[in-house]
Amino acid sequence: MFDAPTWLRWLAFGLSLSGITAIFVLSGATALRDDFQFFPPPSRQSWQHKAFLILFRVFLYPLIALTLFVFEPSAQGRLVWLWVLGSLLMVAGFGMAFRITFQMGWRNAFGEKRGLMTTGWFSRSRNPVYIFTWLGLIGWALVAQSSLVTVLLLAWALLYVFAPIFEEPWLAEQYGETYLDYKRNVPRFFRL
Repeated sequence: MFDAPTWLRWLAFGLSLSGITAIFVLSGATALRDDFQFFPPPSRQSWQHKAFLILFRVFLYPLIALTLFVFEPSAQGRLVWLWVLGSLLMVAGFGMAFRITFQMGWRNAFGEKRGLMTTGWFSRSRNPVYIFTWLGLIGWALVAQSSLVTVLLLAWALLYVFAPIFEEPWLAEQYGETYLDYKRNVPRFFRL
């Protein structure tokens, strides 16, 4: 789409990769140390909340730029169908992820105790936002058709595989037996 030089593509890839890597490292430190909490952040005013938002933006914005740098619309039959399918998955996946996030409440989604969601999509999955985001990520990869973009999207998908592991102890602490009952009855992602 944009005729960006190779060095600029690699810069965007490197920045994005560094953002997601930092999130993984800090989240890993949370798992390994009892005296450290990165995700979910302890409060909206905490350094952890600010750092997470900054690092996620360092990951996301260069990823978007890289996608624009490498995107080449093609009139070749198979690639057009991949682009159309990918576009549909992106719109449906990210659209539903945003819709569910807004229904839950933006602050509730980012670590503030605003009420445990157990109805609607949350009655089928404890993490419907992650599931729909995965659909959007698959679509993004189909549209971009770039190995560099796909590597970053896979890292994002992996982040959402591990995020519930960090969120569940916090939810149990915040909501007690109510959450534990919910956890027993509703799958983390989905039932096959």
